[in-house]
Amino acid sequence: MPLVATTQKISVAMGREELRLAKTAADEEGLSLSAFVTRAVRERLEERRRTEAARAVLASFSPEDLPTPEEQRDLVELWTRERPIAARPAKAPKARKRRPRVA
Repeated sequence: MPLVATTQKISVAMGREELRLAKTAADEEGLSLSAFVTRAVRERLEERRRTEAARAVLASFSPEDLPTPEEQRDLVELWTRERPIAARPAKAPKARKRRPRVA
C-alpha cells in the first residue's frame, strides 16, 4: 500500500521584513520556518472556528433573550479569546557546519 504524504509543498509570497521576523521567531522557538508558518496558520484557522461558533450560538438566541449589541461583542470576545498555549522549551540552535578554507 503506497504511503500518502500528509504535507504539501507550496510557494508563498511574503514581505521581506515579515520573512526576516518569521525566521528569527522560528529560530528562537526552535522550529523550522515551515513548522512556524504551519502553526501560525493553524492558530488563525482555530480563531476563525471559535468566532464562527460564537456567532452561531448568538444566532440561536430567541429575540426576547438576545443580548444587546454590546453584550454580543463582549460574548464574542470572551468566547474567541486565545487560550494560552503551553510553550515548548526552545531547542538549542543547530551548530553550523564550517567549510574548510581553501588556500
